[in-house]
Amino acid sequence: MVIDILFIILIALIILINMLYRSVVKTTKEMPNETHLSGFEIARKLSSKFCSEEPHIIKKKGKFLDHYNKDRNVIKLSPDVFDGEDIYAGIVAANVALETDPERKNIALGRKINSFLVIISYVFIILGAIANNTLVIRLGFILFILSFVIEFVLLASFFKTEEELKKLYDLIKKEKLIKPEDEYENNGILLALSRLATLPYNFIIYFY
Repeated sequence: MVIDILFIILIALIILINMLYRSVVKTTKEMPNETHLSGFEIARKLSSKFCSEEPHIIKKKGKFLDHYNKDRNVIKLSPDVFDGEDIYAGIVAANVALETDPERKNIALGRKINSFLVIISYVFIILGAIANNTLVIRLGFILFILSFVIEFVLLASFFKTEEELKKLYDLIKKEKLIKPEDEYENNGILLALSRLATLPYNFIIYFY
């Protein structure tokens, strides 16, 4: 019973995060990036600061699934981000470029494992429903709750300490990637919530 309540609370929380995330997306898409750099250019400039072997950057159809494929050393950006010259495109491109940082390499692995946890949770929930087995359904709920907790921890470790955040802000200002400069400080972490907002389906990024 406790598991059922936790699962319902979690779904409600994901819905609220989605509402917040999409509100921030709408607001930042209306703000032009005064540097006139596209998301592609920002991802290229910033990833070159972290990665000794520059990743290949490609445009893929879809929304909110921008990510770095560590195994192939490829950054995949949605059309809105790849071609966009607004604050939204700039922040998302910068966040994805951060994933190329060798010191954040465990985050890519953690997210990959987490995506498969979500798939397995769906399998248990569906099989439990077909077999009318409450225990199996609840096991699926537990796996989904666990995946949310893991993603939350990964998000927290992604930006590391306040000192590391300040270094990142300074780098963005120095390289003139986003202007007004304080827009990344105001919205960067909020837009990183995409991983939590899209948790129910972000495993798709590993299949396209």
